[in-house]
Amino acid sequence: MTQLPLSADLIAETNACHEQALEEDYGALGRKLARSGIDIVAVQDRVAAFSVAVPSWGAGRGGTRFAKFPIAGEPTNIHEKLEDCAVINQLCRVTPRVSPHFPWDKVSDFAALREEAASLGLGWDAVNSNTFQDQVGQAHTYANGSLAAQDAVTRQQAVDHNIECIEIGRQLGSTDLTVWVGDGTNFPGQQDLGRSLDRYLDAASKVYAALPDDWRMLLEHKMFEPAFYSTVISDWGSSILAAQELGPKAKCLVDLGHHAPNVNIEQIVARLHRFGKLGGFHFNDSKYGDDDLDSGSINPHQLFLVFNELVEAELNPRDGFNPSYMIDQSHNVTDPIDPCCHRPRRSRVALPRRCWSIAKRCMPRRRPTTR
Repeated sequence: MTQLPLSADLIAETNACHEQALEEDYGALGRKLARSGIDIVAVQDRVAAFSVAVPSWGAGRGGTRFAKFPIAGEPTNIHEKLEDCAVINQLCRVTPRVSPHFPWDKVSDFAALREEAASLGLGWDAVNSNTFQDQVGQAHTYANGSLAAQDAVTRQQAVDHNIECIEIGRQLGSTDLTVWVGDGTNFPGQQDLGRSLDRYLDAASKVYAALPDDWRMLLEHKMFEPAFYSTVISDWGSSILAAQELGPKAKCLVDLGHHAPNVNIEQIVARLHRFGKLGGFHFNDSKYGDDDLDSGSINPHQLFLVFNELVEAELNPRDGFNPSYMIDQSHNVTDPIDPCCHRPRRSRVALPRRCWSIAKRCMPRRRPTTR
């Protein structure tokens, strides 16, 4: 294994600043739980076994429809993204996998990329296809849809791209393909709502047929954007119907920001598990829409209720329980590494904010990003 971005001595030195206070708080919590018959060591072991993936695109700053504010040293390719993901895993120790996005993270040698990630202590999670954005040299535009496009050659282009992502994932060691499409309409009458779903199912079935035996196809629903009147896979109902139509390897992926305001997401979790279609989560938070804010920063009680259902599902696995967990946050004006490492206050390693600048100085230096 090559040298990790941060030294173990640096992490130990900065953690030592707060070790005494942590031990006092941990001891107090242990005594409180013991009075209720709960063993804190057992809780600690279960928490230590939990892990969540980080997305490769989350290593850089996001953006809005209006602006993007790059920061100096922002990663410009998958190799630099992996370095930043390695830093996050060193600090919080619960993010050992990276979820890549193609063609954004495409390279010429994926076997070498797999080895590079392993040298940084990282593996690969679900691969993500991109049919919501035109790429340089792309033959057919996705402006009017992809898997549900009226144009047959455009649908086939989207199918071919998803199958290519499966092959890339096989080389990386992944076993999940996440499919999200922004297909839909922006005003009534623009498209036949029933036939658009038929086209999606027909195209998605071709992708499904290309899945290896041990793979899953995770269908991600979203209420709106860029289609603001109707979206083909707009809610958990559309998602589960599509997953049931495609077959047992098709599951539903829940993004916490992809629902209408005040929707009971924890009940959706329970329903999807009831029918064996709970495939994964993208953790974030929202105030007004698909804000992709730090998970638990706006409505921590909702996050608690969601995890309560996940624990219930794990204790009663029915036909199986193996969801793919990923943090899907968009850090538009902050350093992406900072929220990922500091938000989970109970993680086993977390640098205090005043020590963060020390770690930053030890990270790989890159040229300032300009766009």
